[in-house]
Amino acid sequence: MSSAGPGEPALTDPSPRAAVVASLASTLGRAVALGDEVAARVVHETIGRLLGLPVAPEG
Repeated sequence: MSSAGPGEPALTDPSPRAAVVASLASTLGRAVALGDEVAARVVHETIGRLLGLPVAPEG
């Protein structure tokens, strides 16, 4: 078994929540690359909610 080097994530089974956040992060990257600002904002806010971060009010 090899350990992760500096700057490398440890190879462990992610929690279901971590897997969802990783999937959403990938989706966020695609939305930004495509220039879809609405989708990027929605996904960004969803990730924030999953991580328990404050969400800016709409307006």
